[in-house]
Amino acid sequence: MQTPSRILFLLLASVTLGATAQPRDSIEGLHYFPLAKEVPTGLESDKIEVREVFWYGCKECSTLEPMLTEWRDGVTGDLVFARMPAVWNDLMALHARIYYTGVTLNVADRINPAAFRAVQEQQNPLRNAEQIEAFFIENGVSADDFAKTWNAPEVSAAVDEARLRTADYGVDKVPSVILNGRYKIVENTQVTNHIEMNIAINNLIRTLRDERRSDF
Repeated sequence: MQTPSRILFLLLASVTLGATAQPRDSIEGLHYFPLAKEVPTGLESDKIEVREVFWYGCKECSTLEPMLTEWRDGVTGDLVFARMPAVWNDLMALHARIYYTGVTLNVADRINPAAFRAVQEQQNPLRNAEQIEAFFIENGVSADDFAKTWNAPEVSAAVDEARLRTADYGVDKVPSVILNGRYKIVENTQVTNHIEMNIAINNLIRTLRDERRSDF
């Protein structure tokens, strides 16, 4: 018997193949929502960005994260995966700094899931510098590397950019998935779980591909 995680991965994998029929159509305004203003992705016009927006304090984000990581590692073709912490308060900005410190140190794939485990399973809220430094050391980062990186200009700039993008995307709920800087998908009464979210992602990617073909 396949687990829900395995079922979701199979659905996600079908995105790159573009051949698997979806159980239903996705409807704008119900399953996905246009952004008030398109946000440029900076990618080439033949690419489609799938951007996960998350927070370590979000339980649903913690269960979606490993599934999207598995999908990211198999992405081919025209899809580009991006990950971004949501920032709309000081604690989320602190958690965003954890993420971008991991990115800058090239240990994000270790730090990101560990931060979810710390907050969601180990009752470690990562709310202050002492807790966060100890967390990085426990996860293989030296105190010296942490100290040099935690307040590095590139980390601060990335946190500021995440705050601006959170506002630009109109993200007020996580997890959210932003498609090509144009559409937002969140769990709601029509998208009730991760699998339903993925169906909406698949359908919207198909729509974006159809739009691109119609331009020729």
